[in-house]
Amino acid sequence: MPLKSSTILRRRLLLGAALTACVPLPAFAQADYPNRPITIVVPFPAGGPTDASARLYAKVMSEAIGQPVVIDNRAGAAGTVGSAYVARAAADGYTLLWGGTSTLAVAPGLYKKLTYDPASFVPVGMALRGPLMIAAYPGSGVASLKELVATAMQRNLTVATAGSGSIGHLATKLLEEVAGIPLTHVPYRGGGPALNDALGGQVNLIFDTAAALAPHVKSGKLLALAVTGTHAYAPIPEVPTVKQVLGKDYEAYSWFGLVAIKGTPEPVVHALIAAFQKAAQSSEVRSQIAQQGLEPGLPTTEQFGAVIDTDYKKWSSIVARAKVQAD
Repeated sequence: MPLKSSTILRRRLLLGAALTACVPLPAFAQADYPNRPITIVVPFPAGGPTDASARLYAKVMSEAIGQPVVIDNRAGAAGTVGSAYVARAAADGYTLLWGGTSTLAVAPGLYKKLTYDPASFVPVGMALRGPLMIAAYPGSGVASLKELVATAMQRNLTVATAGSGSIGHLATKLLEEVAGIPLTHVPYRGGGPALNDALGGQVNLIFDTAAALAPHVKSGKLLALAVTGTHAYAPIPEVPTVKQVLGKDYEAYSWFGLVAIKGTPEPVVHALIAAFQKAAQSSEVRSQIAQQGLEPGLPTTEQFGAVIDTDYKKWSSIVARAKVQAD
């Protein structure tokens, strides 16, 4: 039976107080942590941006914590397979999850029979975040967000995303609500196929991460209309935010971070937080994040927990109002 929204929300309130919710084991069972390799499960295939960010952090965390930190890719069902695997593991600090917007904030409201309880995790730290971008095919007749709004009231505009229930899809639905316009969603099975059709003009618009679309904007193959962050997107600072154009609140980020299993002993969580923060502050991590056009994650564990909770509420509400169903 699926968890009721009220139940999930009550449990999510525990995220902000993650450390106090941990149940300590006897001191002798924690004193030598870690005494063997730590595994971070990435619930997506190897080689993608999610995997790359996890490996970057794992490398520096390993140096900080004194044991190998290895990546285990367990892809499937939009990240829920790997997340469920971690949720069933022992709460000892040796099996962790590289969680993100889709697995920790979107999936709980999207899937009626989620194979894990998202409240099974406590935050360690947000690794990075990046805004989304809405872009247009140059031949679409739309060259700005204002033109998009005006045109959508006159004729049909198609929007490609990575699939039904993807962050791009939900951001599209949020834009429809905020701008008061209709858009025709065209779901694909992944960002790659969606991008190919956007570049070929088979669809008018595409909504995806700014990092994925920026190279094609710079090459002139796509026109950036707006980004969804709270401020300008550093690699293309001239592109306005949705809020700047519409004058209404609008924010959407894709983020990733490290979570442990609820019940992990407090000293172990503290050790993980210390190693994670050392990685987050390292010049190697910060420079590579910047090169990818991404932002560092929020600085504290409590802030990360608050983002998980806030985004869960926001995207679950959109899913319900728009009657979004996963592929």
